[in-house]
Amino acid sequence: MNHAELPNTPAGNVSEKASENPRRLPTSSSSERRHGKGTHRRIGSLHVLNLQGSFAEMGEQHGALLASEVAAGPIPYFRNMVERLLGKPLGRLSPVVATALQRVVGSRVQREMPDFVLETARGIARGAGLDEDTFIRGCTMPDSLIWLTSQMFKLRDPGPAVAHRLSLGLGCTSAVAWGSATADGKLYHARNFDYFGVDNWPNHAAVLFHSPDQGQRYVSVAAAGVGLGGITAMNASGLSLTVHQHMFTDKARLGGLPIGIVGDIIMREATNLAEAEAILQRHRSIGCWTYVITSAREKGVLCFEENPDRKVAIRTTPQDNTFSYANIYLDEELGKTEVAAYGSYWRHNHGRFARAKELVEGGQGKLDAQGMANILADRGDPRCRIRDSIAMVLTVGSIVFRPDDGTVWLGVGDAPTSRATFIPLSLETGAHAPDRGSFQIDDGAASTDEAAFQHFRKAYIAYVDGSDAEGAMNAVAEAARLAPKQALYHSTEGLLAVESLAHGRAEQAFSRAIELGHPDQERVASFFLWRARARDLAGQRAVALNDYRACLARTADAPVHAAARKGMKRPFAPSAAKRMHVEMSLGDVVQP
Repeated sequence: MNHAELPNTPAGNVSEKASENPRRLPTSSSSERRHGKGTHRRIGSLHVLNLQGSFAEMGEQHGALLASEVAAGPIPYFRNMVERLLGKPLGRLSPVVATALQRVVGSRVQREMPDFVLETARGIARGAGLDEDTFIRGCTMPDSLIWLTSQMFKLRDPGPAVAHRLSLGLGCTSAVAWGSATADGKLYHARNFDYFGVDNWPNHAAVLFHSPDQGQRYVSVAAAGVGLGGITAMNASGLSLTVHQHMFTDKARLGGLPIGIVGDIIMREATNLAEAEAILQRHRSIGCWTYVITSAREKGVLCFEENPDRKVAIRTTPQDNTFSYANIYLDEELGKTEVAAYGSYWRHNHGRFARAKELVEGGQGKLDAQGMANILADRGDPRCRIRDSIAMVLTVGSIVFRPDDGTVWLGVGDAPTSRATFIPLSLETGAHAPDRGSFQIDDGAASTDEAAFQHFRKAYIAYVDGSDAEGAMNAVAEAARLAPKQALYHSTEGLLAVESLAHGRAEQAFSRAIELGHPDQERVASFFLWRARARDLAGQRAVALNDYRACLARTADAPVHAAARKGMKRPFAPSAAKRMHVEMSLGDVVQP
C-alpha cells in the first residue's frame, strides 16, 4: 500500500475532552522552506521535514534544512558523551580512551554500515556544512558504547560504576491496544523513548516523512541529524515499530549491524509482520534489542527479541487485544543473559512494565490516543515519583501511532515529553493534522509536584551535562522543598552533598529520607549507608558505625551490604567521595 492508499475514513477528535481543551496548540505552522525536493515547517518548537529522493538526496535535504540544529543536536552530543561519562573514573585518561574508542571501535561499527546508511549520513553532514567523517563517528557512538559496556561486564571489577554509567541508555516503554480494547476498534501503539540527551533531544525534536526512491513512504520520530527511521516509525502499509535496548548484558559483539538500520529497512520494505520478521532474521545485531512491531491490518504484534547469538519471535494471538513491553526479555534463555547488577534499575524496570501492563489491560473498551498517552504519562506509585514511573526524567520522546489511518501524536516539550502537549500529524499529508485533535495530559497532578519533578530534571542536566554537582544539589533541594514527602529527592540531595563534601547537609538530607521511609526496603538500607558515610566525613565515627549496623540489619542490594561491611572496617574517606558518581535518573549510586 502506498501513501495514497491510506484509509480516508474520518479520524474525528481524539476524545470529547481533547476537542474541548482550551490549551490546544494553534493549528498554524511556520512558512515552508525548501531544499531540492525536501521541505521544512515548524509547529511550535517541532521540526517537520518531508524528504524525497535517493538516500544521499534525502540526507542532504535533512542537513540543509536543519543545518544549525544538526550541528548542535544529538549526534555531536553523543560524539562527546563518552569523554564526559569516563571523565571521573578515568580522569586525565578519559580523552585518550574516548578518542581510541571512536577511532578503533567506531571504525569497526562504520565498516558494517550499508551503503544507504553512509549515503544518508554523508548527505546530512554535507547539507549541514559539517565534516562528513566526524559526523559519521558520532553516528557510531551508540553502538560503540554498547560494545564498551559489554566488555566492562566481562571484567570482575569494572571500576567505579564505569560499565553501569555507560549502560544506562535506552529505557523505553511500549503499550499497544486494538480491537475490543479500544474505543473505536483501531490499533494504537504508544511509546516512550528514554535516552541520553535529556535537554538536547527534546530541543531538537523532529518528525521526518520519508519518500524514498527505493521503498514505501514512512514517518520516523527522532531529532535533528538522526536520519534513519529504525527506532520509532510507522509506514504506509500500517506497520509501526519501536525498539527497546537490553542494557545489563555482556553479549554485545562487533560485526553486526548498528542499531536503527534493520528497523529502517523494515519500514521501507515490509508490508506485514511476516515480512518484518524475515528481515530481522536475516541480520545480526551488535547489541541486545527487542523490536515491537504492530500491524493495523493484521491487528497483532510481533515482539522480536534478540542478541547476537539468539533470535526469538513472539506473536500475539487472535484472543489478545493488548500488549506491553519495557526492557525485560520475555524469552527465558535470553533472560538468563541479563545481569541484575543495579537493584534500583531492576525494580524500576519491573515496576514500569507492571504499570504499563496494568494500565493498558485496565482500559478495556475505552482506550484512544489520549488514553494511551495517559499511560505514557503515568507517574507510578504516589509514595515515590521515581520508583516505577513510566514518565521518567530520561523520557525524551513520546509517541502514539494509529497506523489504521497513518496518524501520529507526538509529545512536544521538556522531558518527560509524555507529560507535554501531544500534537497530531498525518502520514498521508506529511503535515500537521489539527482535525485529529491535540491534547494535554491532565491526570490531577498537583502543580507543585510537577514543578518539583522539573527541578529534578534540571538537577539531572546540571550534573550529567554540566558536571555541576553543586548546581544539581541546589536544584534537587528545590524539588525536595516543593515535594517534601518524596524521600528520593532528599536522598539525592544527600548523595550530591556527600560528593561535594558537604557532610552536614548530607546528614540532614538522609535523616529526612530515613524519617519518610520508602516502599522498597533496599532504598531505606542505602539511606542508612550514606548517612553513615556522611557522618564518617564529619569525624563522627561512633554514630556512623550505628548506621552501618542499621544498614546491615535491613534487606539491601548486595553492593550496599558490601559497602556497609567495608564501612565497619574503616571510615569513608573524602577521596572516595570525590570519585563517586550519582546515577541521576533514579537518584542512586550504582556501585556504592
